[in-house]
This record gives sequence, C-alpha cells and structure tokens, in this order.
Amino acid sequence: MLGSSIWDDFRYHISKSTRLNQIILINITFFITLVIARIALNVTQGSSGAGQSLLTEWLSLHTDPTYLITHPWILATHMFTHFGLWHILWNMLMLYWFGNIVGDLLGDKMVWPVYIVSGLTGALVIFIFSNLFNYPSAEVMAYGASAAVMGFVLAATMIAPDYVMHLLLIGEVRLKYVAIVVILIDLVGLAENSNTGGHLGHIGGALGGVLFILYIRQGWSLHDLFQKKPPTKIIPIRKPVMSPSGSAKPISSLSKKSASEETVLSPQEEIDRILDKIRIKGLGSLTEEEKKKLDQFSGSGH
Repeated sequence: MLGSSIWDDFRYHISKSTRLNQIILINITFFITLVIARIALNVTQGSSGAGQSLLTEWLSLHTDPTYLITHPWILATHMFTHFGLWHILWNMLMLYWFGNIVGDLLGDKMVWPVYIVSGLTGALVIFIFSNLFNYPSAEVMAYGASAAVMGFVLAATMIAPDYVMHLLLIGEVRLKYVAIVVILIDLVGLAENSNTGGHLGHIGGALGGVLFILYIRQGWSLHDLFQKKPPTKIIPIRKPVMSPSGSAKPISSLSKKSASEETVLSPQEEIDRILDKIRIKGLGSLTEEEKKKLDQFSGSGH
C-alpha cells in the first residue's frame, strides 16, 4: 500500500540520516501532516480558519501554567510546529547552515541536544517573562523551530567566531557578526513591542546555545548529569582553521596514515586530524596530548 511504503521510506531515511537531517525531515513531515489536517478540519467544520486555530491551540506553547500542566506535550510539539511555508522554509535553511557548523566541530551526536536544549530554554524565557514580569501582558502561544535555530547560531559562534560565511549579495562575513545582527534584530523587535513572545523565545534559544557550549567546555556531557564522577576539563576551540585567503578551511578527511607507520605529520595536518576526530566523536574523545596541541594552536593566533 502507498501509506505503508511512504512510512517505510520515512523510517529508512530517519535511521540512515545524520542527526541534523533527521531534525529537518521530522519538521518537514510534521508540516505536511499539519497541512493535511488543516484541510480536513476546515472541510468538516465548515470554516476556512478552524483547522489552524484548533491545531495551534493543541500544539503551541502556552504561557498559562494551568494549560501547560494539563497539556505537557506542548513542550515538545511547539518546536516542530509550523503553519506558514515561508516560516518553515526560513527556519530549515537557517538550521541547515548553522547546524552543519555545529555538527562538524562538535560531532553529529551533539546536534539533537543543542536543538532540544535551545528549544526548551526559549520556551522557559517566554514562560518566565510572561508569568513573573507580565511581559507580554496578554497570554502568548508560541510555535516553530526559531528558538532552537537561534541556539545553533550562538553555539556555532561560541565554537568558531571567526568562521567565514559567504552570504548572497554581501560576500564573506565572519560568524560573530552574523550572530550580532540576528540578536540585534530581536532586541529591536522587543523595543518596538512587536511579536514580543517570538523575540523573547529567540533570545532564550540563543541563551540555550551559549549555555550548552559553556557546559561541554567543562568536559561534561548530558550523560554526566546522571554520573557521580567529576568531569574532565576539555580545551575549547577558539578559532577555526583558516586558509591563506581568510576563508574557513573545510575539515579534511582523516589521515590514512596510521601511527604504526611512524609518519611525522605537519602541524597543519595534525590539527586537521584532531578536528576530524572532534567532528566524528565529539570533544570528549580527545586525549590529553591532543588537547594540549589544540590549545597551543588556538592560542597561537593561526
């Protein structure tokens, strides 16, 4: 049957994809499902807007504490819910750009934690400001992956602030300046009292990305939250590897030369090897010697 065939394809691609592609695929699938559900609800309820109103009510984050207690699933569903085509398109493009940077430098296994942590901190900031400071004064319903995306923007900036992006019509721009601009846009939105809940969520998501990187820079992982042993400190990455032209150099493949061959690697080849190891296994996989080499390279200003 067509339905079972599509479901089998979905499960296959989810199981074989990178974590970033999994998140994007789930968001797109959820969006298509909501489109079909909205059409069905509009037809059955005889109103062109009834479908979205009902789904927004059931899937979005609410700032009413009572509603949150009785509908706990909204903490998860709100960060995968999109109703507008441009809304999901822009969020997925941003997620793809910055998620790839985070995945390359921290390792693929860190992508889901950044997404979830940033999405939840975005929700937390909205909830706190609404209930403790009555800002915004009216009840807010928030949805979309924007807060999680902002987490990736700031996480990527924390890891590699001098990473060079090539922006259409602008040219080469360092990542730290991109982060400054997107944060400034949200601050201006708050000053103008426009989409206050959304901008608060974005700032909360950005905060989540920053806190996540600070957390793992101490050598911790989410698994360590349930362990009693003290964490091992890990040296952070301060700068990306830059090519002579000033653009960020892509991480090369792992060297095929084994240690048993006793081949001496150049400093650049050694750094490439260490960065590849981070990309595949994460920061926690580095040995003490590799941490020292990475620290020496980062501190040398190369």
